[in-house]
Amino acid sequence: MDRHLTDADMTLFTQLRMTAFGKTVIDLANDPACDEWTFSQKIFHALDKEITAREQRRTQKLLKASRSPNPDACVEEIRYLPDRNLNRELIARLSSCQWIDQTHNMVILGKSSVGKTYLALALLNAACRKFYTARFFRLDDLANQLAVMDPSSQKRLDFLTDLHNCDLLVLDDFLITPINQHTVAELLNILAARDGRGSTLVTSQFEPQDWYKSLHDAVIAESILNRIVANAEIVALDGPNMRRHLADA
Repeated sequence: MDRHLTDADMTLFTQLRMTAFGKTVIDLANDPACDEWTFSQKIFHALDKEITAREQRRTQKLLKASRSPNPDACVEEIRYLPDRNLNRELIARLSSCQWIDQTHNMVILGKSSVGKTYLALALLNAACRKFYTARFFRLDDLANQLAVMDPSSQKRLDFLTDLHNCDLLVLDDFLITPINQHTVAELLNILAARDGRGSTLVTSQFEPQDWYKSLHDAVIAESILNRIVANAEIVALDGPNMRRHLADA
């Protein structure tokens, strides 16, 4: 006698780690509207659901590991206002993540509250959806974390190795305040280790030629500038204060 699939069978699918597949198969088996579907149609539909669910779980895991302060930031929510110099073609190209695949860098420039950080986080989100590894830090926070770690500890070594190896490193509020000599050297080492290995995205209120003002060593400053800007696309944002715009919306 044939046994009919019911919700009671979900335990088996869960044990097999095929929850989405099992839920879909059970729904199809109990939906009269699907009686005319062929066996192959039902299986492929259930497989599509399982693949989508696994991709979503993988994306969420990558987003959590990225340390993004706003993992919901996404390119679909970017505002294209009449007086804002952003267009859908540019965002579609950047969110395709070819620049990450090519290990190119990106510099997002603009005054305070113009939306630099949101754009950076939206591109980080796009990268995670394409299964790139990413990490996000405000530069000041990164410097503080490194400062409190024992220089000889395994924890510090693992932390730096992670920064060196991730596909995308986002450094927000880059050099908006002066940083000490030790942090400058650390930053150069991180950027040098990432050469040809991953992409770096920085956001800053200042043009690259003004970064020297926040650095004490002209030689190291030149090295940092070249490692970031040499193969970088520069996106200069302009437009209204987005915090004020969203608050008034």
